[in-house]
Amino acid sequence: MEKKMNSKKAWFFMIPILMGLFYLTSQCRPSTPPGSKEQLLLQLIYKQSQTYHYQPPTIDDAFSVKAYDQYLKNMDSGKRFLTKEDIKKLEIYKNQMDDHFRDGNLVMFDQSTDLLKAAILKVENYYNEFLDSKVKLEASGELELDSDKREWASNDRELKEFWQKTLQYDFLSRYYDAMYPEDGQKNERPQDSIIMEIKSDIRESMSNWFKRMNQLTRADRFESYVNTFIHIYDPHTDFLNPKDKEDFNINMSGKLEGIGARLQTEKEYTKVSSIVPGGPAWKQKELEPNDIIMGVQQKDKELVDIKGMLIDEVVKMIRGKKGTEVTLKVKKKDGLIKDITILRDEVIMDEGFARSAILKYDQIEGTVGYLNLPRFYADFENPNGASCARDVQKEIRKLKAEGAQSLIFDLRNNGGGSLQEVVEMAGLFFDKGPVVQVRDRDRVSPYQDTDNGVEFDGPMVVLVNGNSASASEILAACLQDYKRAVIIGNGSTFGKGTVQRFVNFDRIPGNDDYKPLGEMKITIQKYYRVNGGSVQLKGVEPDIILPDLYSYIETGEKEYDNAMPYDVIKSLEPFQSTYSISNLDEIKTKSKERIKNQLEFQKAEKQAKMLKELRDKSKYPLDFVSFKKEMDIRKSTSKIYDDEVRKSIDALKTENLQADMAYIQSDTSRTARNEDFLKYIKKDIYIAESIKVLSDTRPR
Repeated sequence: MEKKMNSKKAWFFMIPILMGLFYLTSQCRPSTPPGSKEQLLLQLIYKQSQTYHYQPPTIDDAFSVKAYDQYLKNMDSGKRFLTKEDIKKLEIYKNQMDDHFRDGNLVMFDQSTDLLKAAILKVENYYNEFLDSKVKLEASGELELDSDKREWASNDRELKEFWQKTLQYDFLSRYYDAMYPEDGQKNERPQDSIIMEIKSDIRESMSNWFKRMNQLTRADRFESYVNTFIHIYDPHTDFLNPKDKEDFNINMSGKLEGIGARLQTEKEYTKVSSIVPGGPAWKQKELEPNDIIMGVQQKDKELVDIKGMLIDEVVKMIRGKKGTEVTLKVKKKDGLIKDITILRDEVIMDEGFARSAILKYDQIEGTVGYLNLPRFYADFENPNGASCARDVQKEIRKLKAEGAQSLIFDLRNNGGGSLQEVVEMAGLFFDKGPVVQVRDRDRVSPYQDTDNGVEFDGPMVVLVNGNSASASEILAACLQDYKRAVIIGNGSTFGKGTVQRFVNFDRIPGNDDYKPLGEMKITIQKYYRVNGGSVQLKGVEPDIILPDLYSYIETGEKEYDNAMPYDVIKSLEPFQSTYSISNLDEIKTKSKERIKNQLEFQKAEKQAKMLKELRDKSKYPLDFVSFKKEMDIRKSTSKIYDDEVRKSIDALKTENLQADMAYIQSDTSRTARNEDFLKYIKKDIYIAESIKVLSDTRPR
């Protein structure tokens, strides 16, 4: 029976639940007229968070102390600039920050900003002193990299000592990379020449880093100040300036207009880190990864030198409307400087969209469908735009048409997205019934699949990991509660059991002189499984746990400060008439035996334990002999996993759907992306084990 996607219903659901814009009335205006945009924002954020947050904290002295401690951590997260003597000057505000938040008082923000600026200027000389002296390969002591394990420096003398250790660590890291590159061959260049080059690179790097620090605007620092307060409510309540909101929309819709290149800061310039397959730069063929962008020129305008410019500003200059030209002055890897003109176009980041393949495994009968969904995307500006629920439905229909009798649904590293999309999607796999329970301040509301149709009614595996969050957890939990799928992962999922909503401050009548003001994302609800349990903090516990590289690394919501608590509400007693997993204990036993005897999983387990030990070790020696020994271990640990665990599996056969071949072959960029996709599957021991798990399920 075919399941219909009610796209119109889905669109209107998104507006009030996920992306709603509050049309604020005069009662939401600040009671005291603000004297600046910052005061206005602080007052608005206080009012909105207290009015609409699911569980707003009491704004009192205890809140103030928490905000004070958190702000110090945010403003100098590496404890690089401030000393205990500096911090003492701010202690008078420790019990006043609650009042400042409520009233829009900026006195603490003003003084702390001035203090930090002065501290940055003070320590800026430290690196030159270090580099002007003779740098030694053998230095005593060690450096603690984890700032949470370090005390603030008591005074300037201790702070300077810390900087000397930091710069020694930086030098040793660069020296190690120069002497022992990835190809394993020792660098035979004269040592003095290498050391001089490294010192020059550090000097240039530090100079540009301080330049960027000094370019941070008051608005940048204010955003951090504001988020200090609202992150005490919970880690997912945020203030987003207009630029942040634009990036959120691009990520959710999967498209932007630009050149299709990912960028990162490289010294004083911006470097191309990768090219989006199929985008304008990919088609033009001249821009390459590792190219250094030195200047940006709009058509009929002067070239703008971007040396020392913040990457957000560079990105803003390169992005632009479809059909317009931008010229980049780039330095190629061989040192050649070249002008490259690219015609901007819509960049569809379709590696983030649903896609599928046909899988077969030697000596196992049947055809398995593989469906990968990297995120729960939706185009919130266009009801007929991108929809992951509609795309998954299309992929399932194609898989069934080509003989898929069972399904692996891969949600690993899927950080979630649209709540309504997951409600629509879950209903593809069972007849009808509740998908998730959503609780706000006043009531609990179940969200139902009301369509009697079933799109896929065969055995299923859902693959998850510690980065599967939010909407991914809703789907996995729902299918687990209904016994529709075997959940396989490396441990519990992320544990984000909350729903957020956007408040658009520019909808407020008046205040035109201060706009654009940005938006606020507020946690307004928690969601619960059909069985009544929350996924908050706890996540979804897989039926089968497979070891992987990150099995012993603590991740997820529980690692966040101020995460909301786990709790349980009434179960809806799930029942459905579609196929269900009836022999789960038998399946788990068989899988456990296979894993115990499979060399790749044994190596993954060993590697995971080693990685845990290395990650917990945050102190590094400052003499090169000991440092090299440490780095050699880390390098070999990573290489073993890639060489011995992530290797091609001969018995696993991967094929494209015939229905997709014309589309794939019509564009060389699609062919390239497709080859990478199939290679990824072919090396995946977790997909291979999932096929074996599906073969252990009992027929209907």
